[in-house]
Amino acid sequence: MKIIVPRWREGVRRPWVKAVLAIGSATALASAVLAAVAPAASAAETYSTPAMAVADGNTVIAVQTPSDGLRFYWNQYGTNTWRGERVAASGTALSAPDIAADGNGVIIAVQGPNQSLDFYWQTDGTSTWYEETVAGANSTYSAPRLATIGNSVGIVAQGPQNSLIYYWAENGTSTWTPEWVGGYNTTYSAPAIAADANTAIVAAEGPSNTLEFYWQQDGTNPWYPEQVGGPGSTFSDPAITGDDGYADIVAVGQQDAMHLYFQQNGTTAWIPTIVEESGDQENPGITTMNHGSGDGLCVSQALAVWCQVNGSGTWTLTGPESLFPGSDSAITENGSSDNMAWYFCCAPKLFFAWDDSSGNWHNETVDNDVT
Repeated sequence: MKIIVPRWREGVRRPWVKAVLAIGSATALASAVLAAVAPAASAAETYSTPAMAVADGNTVIAVQTPSDGLRFYWNQYGTNTWRGERVAASGTALSAPDIAADGNGVIIAVQGPNQSLDFYWQTDGTSTWYEETVAGANSTYSAPRLATIGNSVGIVAQGPQNSLIYYWAENGTSTWTPEWVGGYNTTYSAPAIAADANTAIVAAEGPSNTLEFYWQQDGTNPWYPEQVGGPGSTFSDPAITGDDGYADIVAVGQQDAMHLYFQQNGTTAWIPTIVEESGDQENPGITTMNHGSGDGLCVSQALAVWCQVNGSGTWTLTGPESLFPGSDSAITENGSSDNMAWYFCCAPKLFFAWDDSSGNWHNETVDNDVT
């Protein structure tokens, strides 16, 4: 992995909780992963969820192609010209990817062949992609998620027997260290991860459709679990972000209602709110935002976006007017503009939309034929 300039953050350490998972050594974890046997994964759906981030001021997108390859797109901020690059060949990307900015580069994680876990990185301004194997065969059973945590990169994924595994590597190294986050039969979705000050925060659907939360202070080993939503509360992959001293999780609940749960750092109480009484079955997305009226959150589902200024208690519904999506949408914030990306329903066409200061959405075609 490249040598980059880390972005340090200061924050509040979360309190200890009574229930602490027993975490095995890296050697024991690696042995368990290699010993696990599971059926081979089939090719992913034709149109998987794009991944999106902001790197060097520009919006960047990673997508799994219909032939299970991996492509990367970027445009210069303020223009509508998109440029595409192949990251990985057909048959090598077996899940939706995740993407993030890391110092002066871009990083991508994706499930590889035979339930492996692959990592790709590129320095800004170059077109060369470098590949690393994070974990070998029979290690990864969901789309992975990644984030920059302090001076490290962290990746989470569902592991063998519905476990939850975290992998980390310090910037400037290619040595990946695995850690148990949740043991066997704890995890039933693709997990979500974000940086919250100097803490890694993770969310996943748990047994009996619960919503589970885990946190770890950067540079320490223990992971601390908390249950956010009880049985029957969660029926989607969750999305998570850290926002102004809070952890925020969004997930679809019963009757397709979309719920936001938030917790102030340094406390243990999770507060549930309803974003939408009866939404869709699509997996939601979440991003922090500042539209000029104050910091807040935007939550997406399909092509609908709900935004709320922190402390206001009021959600505003907006979103691009477009053809039906063929994938879950991705959402991020670039400057003071919401950005969304999705596949068209009936062809491998990749679309992008952004909103201006007046709340008007502008649609762009990223690629008419993603191959």
